[in-house]
Parts: sequence; structure tokens; C-alpha cells
Amino acid sequence: MSSIGLIFIEKRELSTLPKDWVPVPLGPRKLVNDVVAKALPSLHSLALSLTVESEEENADPRTISVSGVWGEEEMKIIDSICAALDARFYDAESGKFIEL
Repeated sequence: MSSIGLIFIEKRELSTLPKDWVPVPLGPRKLVNDVVAKALPSLHSLALSLTVESEEENADPRTISVSGVWGEEEMKIIDSICAALDARFYDAESGKFIEL
């Protein structure tokens, strides 16, 4: 069964997201795209799909949508992206942050 999550910056110690919450940019689009591309070399064998927020929505992306199965190898990729962008991973289905 596939799950859905988001990678974004949130410095506050929240257990859930407020209703009026709006994420801040992860960084310049080129940086975010480079971080994602660097993390993905072996993605072809994993159950994971990443989508950077489109330029039409925001010039500098605020989120990376993640869908797939949160297995050990998939979590390593998510963790490397979060570490590079100083971001956190939020499991949208459980409504909770996953601490990596």
C-alpha cells in the first residue's frame, strides 16, 4: 500500500500542522532540484516518487511531495533530502512528522 508525505521546512516543534499553515521556500529551485536529483540515482529499484512543487505555484519550491512505500531504502533517500535542505518529513496519512 502506498503512502503520501511532504518534505518542507518547519522549525517549530509541532505535532500536527495548523489549519492556516503555509510553508516557507526550501531554497532556490535549482538547489532543490539538484538535491533531489543527487538523492535519486538508485530510485529505479525503489517504491518512491518525488515531485517538487511546480514553478506555477511558487518561484522557489516550498514542498516536495513524496508517494510510495516508506521502506528502509526509501527512508534513506527521504532523510538525505531533508538533511540537505534542513527540512522535515510529514506523513500526510497519519498527520504526523516522521523523525529521521
